[in-house]
Amino acid sequence: MTAALPPDIEYEQTIRGRSVAKWDNGYVSDVVYTRQAFQETTPAWLATMALLLGQRPPDLTRPFRYADLGCGHGLTATIVAATCPHAEVWAFDFNPAHIESGRHLAAAAGLTNLHFREASFADIAALPPADLPEFDFIASHGVASWISPEDRASLIQIIGQRLRAGGLAYLSYNLATGWASMLPVRSLMRTLMGSTRARSDQATTGILDYLDRLKDAGALYFPANPTVVKRLTDARPQETRYLAHEFLNADWHPLMFAEMAEAMSDVKCTYIGSATPTENLEAISVPPTMLSLMAATPDRILRETLRDFGVAQTFRRDIYRRGTLPITNKEQLRLFDEIELIWTGRQPEDPVKLNSPLGQVDGLPEVYGPLMDMIMAGGHTVGTIRRSHPFTSRAPTDLSQAISLLMASGYVQPALPLAVRANGRAGTDRLNAAICADSADGGDIALLAGTSTGTGAAVNPVEMLVLREMFNGRPVQIDAMIDPLLTDLGQSGRSVQRDGKIVEDRTQAHAILRESVTAFMAVRLPILGRLGVIAA
Repeated sequence: MTAALPPDIEYEQTIRGRSVAKWDNGYVSDVVYTRQAFQETTPAWLATMALLLGQRPPDLTRPFRYADLGCGHGLTATIVAATCPHAEVWAFDFNPAHIESGRHLAAAAGLTNLHFREASFADIAALPPADLPEFDFIASHGVASWISPEDRASLIQIIGQRLRAGGLAYLSYNLATGWASMLPVRSLMRTLMGSTRARSDQATTGILDYLDRLKDAGALYFPANPTVVKRLTDARPQETRYLAHEFLNADWHPLMFAEMAEAMSDVKCTYIGSATPTENLEAISVPPTMLSLMAATPDRILRETLRDFGVAQTFRRDIYRRGTLPITNKEQLRLFDEIELIWTGRQPEDPVKLNSPLGQVDGLPEVYGPLMDMIMAGGHTVGTIRRSHPFTSRAPTDLSQAISLLMASGYVQPALPLAVRANGRAGTDRLNAAICADSADGGDIALLAGTSTGTGAAVNPVEMLVLREMFNGRPVQIDAMIDPLLTDLGQSGRSVQRDGKIVEDRTQAHAILRESVTAFMAVRLPILGRLGVIAA
């Protein structure tokens, strides 16, 4: 017979008949989070954004340290470690399943510069100074508004303790300006969760069904808050694990920019701008009727708050710097000229369509046409572009704005320095081979690392299987590999589909797969070569 655990080390508690963990403080822990990576948190993106915002970035050609706080499976940190072998990378999460997952992939990739640590924010904040180094980059994506105020205070305390002078911190979080109307609905979702014994991801569909029944029964809250109806509709196709982590945590606190900026100011960190480039361009980030009000508002915190109200902002990606030492125009221009831009493969329309917080806008053909032509041709730095027609007569600020818009619209990504790319090839190949092998076993990672940009590129399961052959050193012979690919797809629990429906006929599935692989080899593979997913 097993003795009962004393109360002080009891690991579970019961809420309305449902057993839940105590160690997670109400954060969803009965199902792991999705395995994702985010370009805005990577060193090349953050360094480029800091420079565009007029701040000296950390030097990526020298050894640097990077930390991911609340890393989940640590895929972003793993990509950074693989593509930047001269960096020391740390990834922290309090969920042991996430840490185990991250360590398993890092070991498969043979990465020795990546350290995973299972710890809560309170644990990390309490560490003595000698137990952790200072970091050049600290990123925390999608964490701050899903944890308790106490844990958020610990998160910010860690940044104050561990971010070196001149270092960059990235914080992303939900905003009350876009989420306020969802607060009562989210509370109801938690109440409904408390009445079921189902695992949180398995309960999400039933919860959404119940909310639809409530809406259809005539609850006046929904017509009074039409954005809520759209959010619930948009939630339907989302992965249930994502929905559980998004809506079913005990803590769910959409924030205001001012409270985050004030807390970060207390630990000597100053807001320098958004990691979403278009949000730093006032002319396209607020309604035109607000521009005079913005111009008459010198206070930075108030102006950012007005911007959030102007577009009913739902999510912020803030960049803070520890210290704001001015950079000279000459140094900024020199560093700007050294940036190389990598085409992502997104085909531009004519005129080029650009994303903004207010919707799509058309880029000036005389600027964006030749600019995209040069970037798509490859091998151009900002300096070579700036010295080419038609940009010689334009101010550098015009080009920086155009580059910001292209980055935000998914056409280009900033490159890592050439020396870093050369050294990152071996580790990146090992990581990508490990991800392809994991995908063949049914794994859910949907991207591979690129040495050119130091971030991830989306790759589907069929493409993963083709690339697995290449990483294993086997030549790709399309006709000979289709039957094995069909078998591999079936063994990994996947199938060939057309128009969202499974193709049962093997001959038809064979033809669809051959068409897909042929197109991949002709069109997509060269793009992945540019991005550094494979050797070009």
